[in-house]
Amino acid sequence: MDLSQWFNNQLNASAEGFIWAVDQVPVERRLVAPPAGLGEWNAARHVFHMLYYEQKIALPSMNQWLGRPFTLNEEEYDEDAAWGDGRDIGEMLADFRTVRAEQIVLLPKFDEALWHETREAVWGDVTLKWVVTKTFQHTAEHTHDVLRMALFWDMFEQHDQI
Repeated sequence: MDLSQWFNNQLNASAEGFIWAVDQVPVERRLVAPPAGLGEWNAARHVFHMLYYEQKIALPSMNQWLGRPFTLNEEEYDEDAAWGDGRDIGEMLADFRTVRAEQIVLLPKFDEALWHETREAVWGDVTLKWVVTKTFQHTAEHTHDVLRMALFWDMFEQHDQI
């Protein structure tokens, strides 16, 4: 299996799936805390989290396998502080698309041996395949969370009123 091509397809499709999921949440609900049972974050916060993670962890982690140093400084990695009062969701989605494209551009640079090479990363000793699989999984997780808001908001809101 050509992992570079497979991940190219999956990372592109999952990014577009996440963006599509956000678009399914009505505009008037994207900045509103969802009803109990649908999590604590609104759709915009999910977008920010995905963007922040991909800029600060996913992309730098992939670059480790190309010889670029990366150490996560936990004092500087403060997602809540970076979120502040929020940002424009359209700008965040555009930035998310950009950082995901930067990851996809790296994929052809990884040969078969490199995909299976273990290195120390923020998650411990893992392979490059594990790192990129984590990005795919993380996208699926947040797509799921956002789609639950799009699909079940009214149901959970009615349940809260009972």
